[in-house]
Amino acid sequence: MVLFNVAPALKGWDYGWIGGFVLYLLVFIVLPAKAIVDEGLPVASSTVILTEQVRMLMKSYAFIRSTAPKFLKYKIHAEMEKPVMPDFSKYLYFFFAPTLIYRDNYPRTRNIRWKFVLWHYLEVLLIIFYMAFICKRFFYPMYGKHGVKPMRREELFVNIVNTSMPGILFFLCGFYCLLHAWLNACAELLRFADRLFYKDWWNSSSYSVYYRTWNVVVHDWLYAYVYKDVVEILTNQNRFIATCSVFCISAFVHEYIMCFAFRFFCPGMILLFGFIGFPLTFITRKAGNLFLWCTLMLGNGVMCSMYAMEFFGRQNCVEYPDKFLNFILPRIWYCNPISE
Repeated sequence: MVLFNVAPALKGWDYGWIGGFVLYLLVFIVLPAKAIVDEGLPVASSTVILTEQVRMLMKSYAFIRSTAPKFLKYKIHAEMEKPVMPDFSKYLYFFFAPTLIYRDNYPRTRNIRWKFVLWHYLEVLLIIFYMAFICKRFFYPMYGKHGVKPMRREELFVNIVNTSMPGILFFLCGFYCLLHAWLNACAELLRFADRLFYKDWWNSSSYSVYYRTWNVVVHDWLYAYVYKDVVEILTNQNRFIATCSVFCISAFVHEYIMCFAFRFFCPGMILLFGFIGFPLTFITRKAGNLFLWCTLMLGNGVMCSMYAMEFFGRQNCVEYPDKFLNFILPRIWYCNPISE
């Protein structure tokens, strides 16, 4: 499984293929983001495209990371079984299967329960409408006029508290829509039997348990292809650096999606994942379930407030003359700033 352990055996064409794969990843990152910006797609459509782009990148890396080392370690004159190239049908199935860990074979069910599929897709549609209702009912009235006049600090605090409840509802709806309804419907269509997409994260007593259980699909990919490689190869069993690597990648990818979906840079994800979420995994191991839920509600309130203020502030404020600075400088800082 370890790619770097076989690096001395690489040949010229191996480096060429590795370079080609890296180039493919870079092109696949740049072109969709550029198309979204050029076409001016709305936030919801941009989010769908960007999350699908990230999913395809993770699957491509998982496939190469799982299959390439077996061929690189194979020696013709050695007494070892020659690896078999996976059929295209296996890669195609993995491409659509609700998992990010590549295997040549997965457990399969016998039949497709069509009522089960239709019900979960109906749930997806209903939840999308309900999330749109939350935005219209709570976020638009509260932040729609942001940037027109200065906001007092006590008003900002009240808005964050008032946003905490719709924010956690928005989070729970997104969780149920994607990790339960959508993935279960897709798994049923593909007769994919291994359906552990999440665990009982709502009973977690610490953030370290919460991060491992709320999204098992992504957690397994980060653990298998990032955490283990950093621990076993790059840092000689340094688990702290491996954990830092996981949080950095997760924060960067989330911020990348938000950045190009909203067309502005507002480092809410980096702040919450890197500077708040990461320390909480070490200092809240016995904090309790009540602390977890209170901080989740407050964190979602802060994040929703930040992006809502920035989104509406850019509609109500004059643009910065320089395009690059206009993209990276949050309007929260210089357009009718918060007053005493």
